[in-house]
Amino acid sequence: MLLVPLVLLLVVLYSGDFYYLEYFHVITGSAWTGMDLVMGLFFAFVMRGLSNPERVEVSKRLIPTMLFFMPSIASVTVTAGLYTAMHLQIAFSSSYFIATGIIVLILIVQGFALFLPNELRIYLEILRGGKDVGKIVRLTMLNLKLSLSQLVFQIAVIVLMAHFATGYAL
Repeated sequence: MLLVPLVLLLVVLYSGDFYYLEYFHVITGSAWTGMDLVMGLFFAFVMRGLSNPERVEVSKRLIPTMLFFMPSIASVTVTAGLYTAMHLQIAFSSSYFIATGIIVLILIVQGFALFLPNELRIYLEILRGGKDVGKIVRLTMLNLKLSLSQLVFQIAVIVLMAHFATGYAL
């Protein structure tokens, strides 16, 4: 199941059809942004109203999926975005492209240097029986706050990409 986004990306790239590439990029980017919207706003709000044992139960169900889904969807979104930019012949020296690149780099660093290690620590603690409730709750709540941060950066990327889609920054 976790290989589905990667396999689909390879199929789209192999097809050479720009329509499918652009569609794939928009769909995976929407999934990534949507997950951060759900996690950063809705889950954070819901989790604040729960007791620590209830938060741990939510984390036990949520983290194993997020641990694998988010890196997969983020990686294929960024890769499809680069291929889309190359197909559109967007100048990598464009100020819009540079700004987009910086924001995407921030998203990647957050994802792989903060989210992923936190989710892995939570997952390992859950596998050990989940006795350190404080650790699970603290790291889960931190990741929910990071999701909100990612959402803000992703909205900025969408605003910048709108310039490419309308042809202003080519």
